[in-house]
Amino acid sequence: MKKTAVLTLTLCLLAGSALAEVCMSPYVKRLGGREKFLYVWSVAVDPSSEDALAVIDVSLASPTYGTVLTSVPIGASGNEPHHMGFTDDRTKIWAGTLFSNRIFIFDVAEDPGKPRVVRTLDGLGALTGLHGPHTYYALPGRMLITFLSSADGGLPGGFAEFTNAGDLIRVFKNPAEAPYAYDAAVKPDINRLVTSSFTPYRNYKKPLPQWDMKDGGNTLLVWDFENRKVLQTLTTDPVPLEVRWSLKPGRAHGWTNSALGDSIWWFGQGKDGRYSARKAADLGKGCLPADLRQSPDDRFLYVSCFLTSQVQAWDVSNPQKARLHDVLEPGVQPNMLHITGDGRRIYITNSLLSTMDYSPNFWVRLAHVGPDGRLTLDPFFNVDFTKVPGGPYRAHDMLLN
Repeated sequence: MKKTAVLTLTLCLLAGSALAEVCMSPYVKRLGGREKFLYVWSVAVDPSSEDALAVIDVSLASPTYGTVLTSVPIGASGNEPHHMGFTDDRTKIWAGTLFSNRIFIFDVAEDPGKPRVVRTLDGLGALTGLHGPHTYYALPGRMLITFLSSADGGLPGGFAEFTNAGDLIRVFKNPAEAPYAYDAAVKPDINRLVTSSFTPYRNYKKPLPQWDMKDGGNTLLVWDFENRKVLQTLTTDPVPLEVRWSLKPGRAHGWTNSALGDSIWWFGQGKDGRYSARKAADLGKGCLPADLRQSPDDRFLYVSCFLTSQVQAWDVSNPQKARLHDVLEPGVQPNMLHITGDGRRIYITNSLLSTMDYSPNFWVRLAHVGPDGRLTLDPFFNVDFTKVPGGPYRAHDMLLN
């Protein structure tokens, strides 16, 4: 048994030793060459329409560049499509919904420009005891999925592991002292997993003015990845969201964005082997940082300020003391960011949650990153999701292929 466990961990470490695509699992097969398709997981604005996975042509040489090629409806609205992720072999996309507690598995191997649903995972509450699938993190031959809530919409949250085909393997609940869940990211070469914390379904299902702002977490959990065992609980400003490990091999540190603290936090391992967390940047009052991404060389962090309608670029040459480098105003309520593997382009959407959005205008836009790390909005790439056939849609998460 011990030899098998050691061999399994060794294979995991080797599989994840190559540099990851930016802000993706290191186990995912890298995209060869420039992106051709941008997948956008979209919420139907009209209850009589259907939520959908939209496909945008992002191949520069194509005559249909910058347009929606197709949208794949999922049968109903009201699901609240949120995040998604590739399997390790990049043949499938797992895309989940925060309200209906479902996961849709799309095949993108047969025809990347025409995804098709090959399996729907329903009844996840009964199956896992959890609700609100959020992060889709590829492991070798399986998917690790975080859930924001227990099956009844309360606490604790946790995560579950499935085979790539969609069969449940095992479930882990958050500890009682840190019951809130959100994101997860693995650093295979040091055998560590870090998870973050948001708020459960009982809260985020309500219109934002009705939210209980005290019903949210302020912790990061540091796990022994191989044994799926919590080693430490770190405290941050309220509601730390995205977990971004340093992309450099062997570096035992990373960053997260505190939504209610308007801040970026550094976390890392000290000489004694223990982890700590400290504030690395104040983003400005009222920012509400929704997404956090990094450049491939770890030089810059990019954060979307949902309430002040900015994308900020922070120089983290000193990882514990970020310095504001540039500010872009891409349009109202920017939310999700997706950086290309070469670090030269950032795609941007502007729907966070249907219960939080304050503008009826939804879009996908593109910013270019210069050699100096400064941002420029592309005036020729502006996809209006209020006019997409089958829509209008709220554009949320993105993947490139």
